[in-house]
Amino acid sequence: METAPSSRPDNSKRKVRLYFIIAFIFFVAMALFWSVDISIVYIFLGAGSFFLFLGFYNNPIRKDDSGQFKKSYHQEKKDFETELSMADILEKIFQRKKFDLAADPISNVQVPGRKFAIVIAVFFFIIFFTTILVSIFSSDSESYDAMSFYSKAEQHYLSQEYDSAYINYRRALQLDPENEEALLGYGNVLVVRNDRDSAIIMFDKALEINPEYKEASFNKAYAFYDQKKYNEGIALLTSLIDANPEYYDAMLLMGDFYYIQKKYDDAILWYENVYQNGSMRTRILCHVMAFIYDTKGQSDKAIGLYQEALTYDSSIVEIYQRLGELIPGDSGNGYRAKAIQMKQ
Repeated sequence: METAPSSRPDNSKRKVRLYFIIAFIFFVAMALFWSVDISIVYIFLGAGSFFLFLGFYNNPIRKDDSGQFKKSYHQEKKDFETELSMADILEKIFQRKKFDLAADPISNVQVPGRKFAIVIAVFFFIIFFTTILVSIFSSDSESYDAMSFYSKAEQHYLSQEYDSAYINYRRALQLDPENEEALLGYGNVLVVRNDRDSAIIMFDKALEINPEYKEASFNKAYAFYDQKKYNEGIALLTSLIDANPEYYDAMLLMGDFYYIQKKYDDAILWYENVYQNGSMRTRILCHVMAFIYDTKGQSDKAIGLYQEALTYDSSIVEIYQRLGELIPGDSGNGYRAKAIQMKQ
C-alpha cells in the first residue's frame, strides 16, 4: 500500500526560507543603524548570523530512488564541478548520519536535547565571534573620548550636518553625561529637529551643572520664543540680563518677545540698547526699528533707519516704496522710481 507523501520536506523548506529572511532583515537593520549605536550593531549582527546558521542547519536533505542524498532547492544551482559552495561545506559539517531503522533501531535513538545543545553552543560562538569582529572594525571610533566626539559634533553642526551632529553629541554624552557644552549642543540640534521640549530638558541639565551658563539660559529662552511661551521667556531673559548687563544678544531677543506681541513701546527700548552698542546693527534691526517709529508717527527717526537699512541690503522693495511715501518732492523721487523699477 502506498503511503501519502509527507509534507515535512515542504514545511522544512518554508522554515529554512523564513530563517534566511529573518537573517536578511537583521543584516539590513545592522547596516541602517551602523552609525547610531555600536551596541545595536553587535545585537543585529549576532542575531542575523544566528538565523543564517539556523537556515543552513535546518536545510532539508532527502534521498532519491538510488539512495543518494539530494541537495535542497537552495543548493540545486549547479556549481563548478571542482569547487564546493559554502552551503555544501556547512551541510557536510552539520549533517547528521542517517541510520536505517530496520538495520539498527537501537543505535538510531536520538538524544532529545542534542540538537538544542548544538544550536545554543553555536549561538554563543557566533555572538562571541561577531563581537570581536565588530570591535576590530570599530576600534577607530572607540578610540575617541568624550571631547573628541564633542569636537566632531560641533564641526558637523557648523556645517549644518545635523544628523551627524546629533549622533556625535549623544556619543559624547554617553561617555561624559556632565559635559555642559555637549548638553548645550545636543539641545541646539533638538531645536533644529523641532523637538523643543527635549531641547529645554537638555538646557536645564546644563544649567543644573552650571547655573551661570548664560548660553544655556539664552537658548532655553529662544526655545520658549518658538513655543510662543512669551511670559516664561521674558522672565528668564530678565534674570539673565540682570546677571549680564552687556549681553546684547539677550536684549535683542527680549525686544523680539515684545515685538511679536505688538508691544512696540517695550520692544523699542530693548532695540535701542542693542542699536547703541553699534556692533550688532543689521538690516533687520534697522528695518524693525524704522517700522516701529513709523507706526508711532516719528517719521524723522523712521526715515533715517530705513535709509540705514538699505546700506546693509539694497534689495528691499518695501523700504524704497515707504521712503518714497515718507519723503515728499524731488527728494523722494529717486526712491519712488527705484521701487517702480524693482517691481517690474
